[in-house]
Amino acid sequence: MGFFGSDSDDDKKSRKGHGSAAHPVETTTIVELYIDSINNITRKTDVIGSIDPYVIVYANDKLLGKTKPVNNTSSVVLNELITFKTKGDPKTAKLSFTLMDKDDIGDDDEVGSGSFNPAVEESLTNQLVHLKYKGKDIGSISITMNIRDIPLI
Repeated sequence: MGFFGSDSDDDKKSRKGHGSAAHPVETTTIVELYIDSINNITRKTDVIGSIDPYVIVYANDKLLGKTKPVNNTSSVVLNELITFKTKGDPKTAKLSFTLMDKDDIGDDDEVGSGSFNPAVEESLTNQLVHLKYKGKDIGSISITMNIRDIPLI
């Protein structure tokens, strides 16, 4: 502050541009992929009880992550988030999903798989990905894909 509470020229220069359009914030685009639910799985891989399902997620054949297994169910609300960044337009990412059955003994079993192409969809929310195993429908998963710009600092 200058004399009698007025701003000096130096004070004005030091604050210039803070929070103004003169210095726009650079952003980067991310994808938030929600695995909302596993729905009505008809294929059984366990002799006793239901499957212990989890979902493995891929984009352009690269592993993005997987959900936590849920014990003994053929339908469940998950609401699990996987966040990723693409090199180009996020809508060009080819998403694929493999539904697995967690086993305590031996290898986990593949229950079914499906894919989602955001480039051909009008909406990216509450989408059903139909799962198949050896050509037969075995249920679905529900997903929501949000494409957002976030500040890059």
